[in-house]
Amino acid sequence: MKYSIPDKRELTKSEIEFLTCLFSKEKPEWTNLIGNLKVVARCGCGKCPTIIFGKTMDSKNQKENLIIDYIGKGKNDELIGISVFGTEQMPTELEFYSIDGKSDVIELPRILK
Repeated sequence: MKYSIPDKRELTKSEIEFLTCLFSKEKPEWTNLIGNLKVVARCGCGKCPTIIFGKTMDSKNQKENLIIDYIGKGKNDELIGISVFGTEQMPTELEFYSIDGKSDVIELPRILK
C-alpha cells in the first residue's frame, strides 16, 4: 500500500470543524492556520479520513513530529486514535486509526472531551 495518494483540494466543512475543535483543546495557536491549510494528499488506503496538509496545493511532505495524540469515538462507539503530526509552524498530517485494530475508520470520529 502506498503511504499517500495525491488529493489536492480545500478542507471540507466537517474537516474545518473537526480541526477547530481539536486545535482549540490541544494547540490553540494553530487555530488561525486552519483557513490557510490545503489538502495535498490522503492516506494510501483510500478509505480512511487521514489527510496530509500543505500551505499550497503543490506543497511536499515535510519532516514531521507527533504534536497531538488524542482519542475519539466512531459511530459504533469504537475508540479511534487521532494523531496530528507537524512542524513547529504548522500541522502536516491528520491521521486516524482503530485503537483495537478490529474496525475500519471510514469517517471522522467524535472527539472525546
